[in-house]
Amino acid sequence: MANTNMPFVAIIGGIWQLTPDDAIDAKKMAQEIGEALAIAGMGLVVYFSDAGSLEPHVITGYVKALPPGAGAGSIRVRFAESQKSQVKFAEQSTHSALFDLNLFPGQDWEAPFYRSLVKAEGVDAVLLLGGKTSTLIAGQIALARPLPVLAIDKFDGSAGIIRTELARSSSDYPSSTTHSVTQSVTWLRNKSAERARQLEEIRQKEINYLKGISQQQKTIWAGLAFIALLVTVFFGMARTPAPENYSLLLFSGLIAAGATGALIRSIIWGAEEVSPLRSLLLGGVAGFVVGVAYLIPQWIGAPGVLESTATKTESAVKAFASADKIQFASAILISISAGVGFDTVFNRLKKQAEDEPISAAVRQ
Repeated sequence: MANTNMPFVAIIGGIWQLTPDDAIDAKKMAQEIGEALAIAGMGLVVYFSDAGSLEPHVITGYVKALPPGAGAGSIRVRFAESQKSQVKFAEQSTHSALFDLNLFPGQDWEAPFYRSLVKAEGVDAVLLLGGKTSTLIAGQIALARPLPVLAIDKFDGSAGIIRTELARSSSDYPSSTTHSVTQSVTWLRNKSAERARQLEEIRQKEINYLKGISQQQKTIWAGLAFIALLVTVFFGMARTPAPENYSLLLFSGLIAAGATGALIRSIIWGAEEVSPLRSLLLGGVAGFVVGVAYLIPQWIGAPGVLESTATKTESAVKAFASADKIQFASAILISISAGVGFDTVFNRLKKQAEDEPISAAVRQ
């Protein structure tokens, strides 16, 4: 397959309307363009293979300039279902690996042609030469997108109209009278690289913006969870709670501690794709389960505040009260750690499941 970083140029134009002498010159120039594009490391997007179109002549020069065995998938062919038996380039019989065929359903050839320029479907730049109505429309679509456009002004046709429009807004726009084919293609290659950098900057800004929004939401949720934790710790530690309130305070504290740990983990270690609600839920469950599991053995040996005060002496009540507070604080710390660990493990397991989907076992 072709390098995914390779910029692809849509080759658009026609030479059927030119005089015989101009048509000969146009074919020669098209082959030179193909050679220059191959040397520049750019791929092709083509649509028509008849001799009156620009594409077959560009492909001839392009294939000749490629080193043996190089350029697999670097020529993308787009055509409608009605053109299935019509679009075929001579080089396909000898260099089939270079061609990546993309058949669009439907009979209308205009759909795959114009849509490849309107949408981001693997066209990074456009080269125009000659042509009539369809070339003019394609050029205007490319300008509106916008895409880097190299319009050759040496021959009559719509490409010259597009070139005049572009030259008005750019003092360094190449012309066939001042630039060689290689220089013009180099200009197009540089413009494509510049646009790719701009798109990457835009994409990175969007990612950073979404990351900032996500982090802000998680910070708010973590703050609320921490406040809930502080409230339960205050009422659980300031004084020994009554047995009827102890369970509610303890279990609320374990859940709040686990949720706080999970949310703090998601803030510190990123994981922007994890929603704060999911971290809240997973952390709360982890804090509750691990906290209770930590306390059960202790309750069996020393029920503490759960034991009726009627069976205790005054000194025993005070001793148990201190132990209960230590037990409460220890369980909260354990639950915070559980929230951090459980959320981390869950996310790792989820990523592994996405990277390595389970497939049906093959029967031997």
